[in-house]
Amino acid sequence: MAQNISPFRLKWTFLIPLVALFLAAFSSVAYAERRAAIVVGNGEYEFAPLANPKNDSKLIAATLTELGFDVLLFYDVRKEAVVDLESAIRTHLLGADMAILYYAGHALQHEGRNLLLPVDVRTGSAKEVIDDAIALNSLIDIVKDDPVGVKLVILDACRNNPLTAQKGLEEGLANIEAGAGQVLIAFATGAGEVAYDGTGVNSPYSSALANALQQPGLDVYDTFRTVRGDVRLATNGSQIPWITGSIETRFVFRPGEVQSAPEGSAGNGELTLDRVLWHFIQDSPDPTDFERFVKAFPKSQLAAEALERSKLQFAALHERGLFVTGALAATPISTEAPLSAKTAAAGEEFVFQQAGERAVSETFRIWPREMPATVSGMKTLVTDCDLYAADPNDPQRVVPGVTNGLVNVRDGLRACGFALAANPTNARLQYQFGRILEIARRYDWAEHFYELAGEQQYSAALVNLGYMARVGLGREVDYRRAFDLYMKAASLGNLRARTNVGSAYIRGQGVPKIPEEGILWYKLAASSGWSNAINALGDSFRRGTGVKKDDVEATRLYSAAADAGQIDAINNLGRAYVSGLGVPKDIKRGLDLMLRATEMGNQYAPLYAGRLLLKGDGKVSRDTKRALSLFELSARRGFEDAYLELAKGYAQGSFARGKPDLRRAYFNAVLATRFKVEGTEQTRTSIGEKLDDATRKAVEGEVELFVQQNGL
Repeated sequence: MAQNISPFRLKWTFLIPLVALFLAAFSSVAYAERRAAIVVGNGEYEFAPLANPKNDSKLIAATLTELGFDVLLFYDVRKEAVVDLESAIRTHLLGADMAILYYAGHALQHEGRNLLLPVDVRTGSAKEVIDDAIALNSLIDIVKDDPVGVKLVILDACRNNPLTAQKGLEEGLANIEAGAGQVLIAFATGAGEVAYDGTGVNSPYSSALANALQQPGLDVYDTFRTVRGDVRLATNGSQIPWITGSIETRFVFRPGEVQSAPEGSAGNGELTLDRVLWHFIQDSPDPTDFERFVKAFPKSQLAAEALERSKLQFAALHERGLFVTGALAATPISTEAPLSAKTAAAGEEFVFQQAGERAVSETFRIWPREMPATVSGMKTLVTDCDLYAADPNDPQRVVPGVTNGLVNVRDGLRACGFALAANPTNARLQYQFGRILEIARRYDWAEHFYELAGEQQYSAALVNLGYMARVGLGREVDYRRAFDLYMKAASLGNLRARTNVGSAYIRGQGVPKIPEEGILWYKLAASSGWSNAINALGDSFRRGTGVKKDDVEATRLYSAAADAGQIDAINNLGRAYVSGLGVPKDIKRGLDLMLRATEMGNQYAPLYAGRLLLKGDGKVSRDTKRALSLFELSARRGFEDAYLELAKGYAQGSFARGKPDLRRAYFNAVLATRFKVEGTEQTRTSIGEKLDDATRKAVEGEVELFVQQNGL
């Protein structure tokens, strides 16, 4: 179809190369290859408006622009613009060395076909929805045979959709392959599952994707392994991103950098806030970033350059990403995303996104986006930095906080950097800026700001410094340093630190191994209601570590921690009821508890629940189909033992009425071997002996691709 280009588009055609030339002159990184992206954010649905897709698409568009991509950003694509969107994909993405199509919005599946929904989709019947939808395969077909470069289709689109109540329409997206060509398809979650839209600033997936894209030295597979891990941790295993397809070209989004402390404003090598913040905003497409920098740091050596970039970016603002064709028009990235009254109303409340055992009730996490103007009230205390980067584990926070993997690093760095510039001695802001730098894997810089906060007796900063020393983030593992830092924080009353001191004595890390001393620290933290310490005490009584083995007391402690929502304790309590250790045996109740822990995201509970359902026992009926799905869920959440369970189950025919599936059995056995699961070698050998050499090699190749895409 011929492209309908407006006179306005033609008018600017000659200016865009000039703008690009000026931008290249000021860019800190030059890219030899051509990078192009189309980003779509659909939110203004009549049947179910979404507040976050526009925030998500703007975040991804800005991130890709800073990485040298020529980005076209489209909001709220309507039915009449679908043909024009296909035309834009042809003209903009074909021929690029790296081409990305990102979609955020509603989607569903019908008979295995994935359908993306325009905002004005008719909803009177399943047929209307199908007729109006955009078939994902039709978009993939445009790019899959392009002989040039890598094509990446990213779908943050599996959001809860009321239309799936209609017959024939299913939630989530089907797992499809791209077919020929170097094409990867990235899904925000597993096949048929629903991803979180997120009621905070962004969805968990878009936050993790933007954060991973900004990390230096990561290629495509590295990036999506990082995204997968961050989303899994952020949602406590409830959402597991996935990719399909394969590519041969190694493409790095941000070339590797040597992390060194930015020079101070005075040129004396001292780490300064202006230099750190400049490192992250210097390639920004938004002139506001540079205007704020000049106001915040008028005496910085970088102020003059920031002023020049502000002028240049402002002049280029309306030209960058300009694209008008037919019913489709791109939106400048720096322009505020338009919201209808209905969609704006849907986003009037801000929900701090949390996951894991420290996640509090959503009732506590729902805050108005506009707080009351009270004298000395919350509005006077809370900054944008708090909204983006407050830590749920920080006892001195002023808002509920955001779980690590759900933090928007790009925007959070700006919010905290400028807030700290306005209040440079605020220990809470120093800590939160350090936390964002740690999430961004700038460990040396994070340590600096943690130390500034720690010098002011900010206990959460001391705990995080201790954690970095204990696991070796940005430094060699140093158990003694970790212990000393935990002790300082413990003396300030930090319950997490007191629990960590107890664990150090239990394990003998940085101090002599004295379990009895560790138990005292656990008891101290538990006496203040710290559920992790209560669960740790339960483990100690169950194992007889530092105390006399006592299954009854262990179960009592697990019950107390479970009542507080500690998900490991819920699973432990369930296993106690199944085994009858410390409580009367009650298999049905034990299974219910393990399934509850599974729903909350625990990685171990699905395996133990699956084992029970695979065999059936007492009041629990045998359910091999559900057992299989639970084993797969446990594996996706990172519990490697589940791969061995899958291997045995497929080999024995447990999932198919006695019919073995040796190919799948061998696949999972090889994976379990890669994870070094105990007892796997014998299982792998016995299964492998039943397959021919060609099949074994083919399966081993599939495992290698799986590991490359999803990591170990």
